[in-house]
Amino acid sequence: MSNHCFDDVLHLMQETTPTPNHIPNNFNAVKKIVKELDLDYKSTHWCRNGCMLYYKQDEQLTSCKFCGSDRFKGGNGRGKNNPVAKTHYTPLIPRLQRLYAYKKSVEHMVWHNYHATQPGVLSHPSDAEACKHFDRTSALFTAEPWNVRIGLCVDGFNAYSNAVRLYSVWPIVVCVHNLPPHLCMTRPYMFLSFVIPRPNNPKNEIDVFLQPVIDELKMLWNEGVDMYDIHANQTFKMKAASMWTINDFPAYGMLSGWSTHGPLSCPICQDQMRESYLEHGHKMSWFDCHRCFLPRNHVFRRNRNAFTWVRVVHSQPPQRLTPEME
Repeated sequence: MSNHCFDDVLHLMQETTPTPNHIPNNFNAVKKIVKELDLDYKSTHWCRNGCMLYYKQDEQLTSCKFCGSDRFKGGNGRGKNNPVAKTHYTPLIPRLQRLYAYKKSVEHMVWHNYHATQPGVLSHPSDAEACKHFDRTSALFTAEPWNVRIGLCVDGFNAYSNAVRLYSVWPIVVCVHNLPPHLCMTRPYMFLSFVIPRPNNPKNEIDVFLQPVIDELKMLWNEGVDMYDIHANQTFKMKAASMWTINDFPAYGMLSGWSTHGPLSCPICQDQMRESYLEHGHKMSWFDCHRCFLPRNHVFRRNRNAFTWVRVVHSQPPQRLTPEME
């Protein structure tokens, strides 16, 4: 979006918002406000085909090292080249530092340390068995209450109506799980780090766009960063752990590399699934595969009408594979 278009949007917001309001008058005023927040962003060029980012050791390249496409459109008449594709990444570390530098949020960042878990009740991510297993296997990390547990949220949506055109936008959002339940999944504490700007879903190229996010998460886990706790009035070394990803099943396939299509789509059951092939739809179907997970005496197991016709299910659920078997 050009500066003139952005100014038009601001003028429209001023006209439609009750007065008096604090909406800036132009784009330069917005940039000045954002600059004072000290939450900068980093611009990154990428290959038009999604092959690579011009990042780190590839930052000086002028063409893609995989497909050979040009990085720049060419001169614009003033000796300045414009990239073919560019996106912006907002670092996570400055945002985490803000949480510890603000008096109202710093107290909540150690809430998980004194949270009492109720047996059989899942009221917070720290109550989950996966989080408890992490606490048992990472005692040094758990011993520091300042360390942050985060989740990586990935999903795609169509920014336009289906009747207009298809455009798949994929935001990368980081959420902080140190906070209490009424805050940890709210908008102020869900940080938009990256937006994959492609007209189609990234598929196998999603790891290309996640490079800046992954590098920052690795640094937070291995080295940590210096933080200042305004409540305790002291500096400490903070580390962060990415506990899990939050996504739907198609995005799971992109992030993990596991094919979520075909007869082996389930990473848990694998070849133990009882799938069927739809001859007219040319797709795999797992209709009526869920009844085997019900208790042996459940009425649905003997229902011959509501599920597959005249079929009664007596089988047990698929055996969960061990890591060695996988």
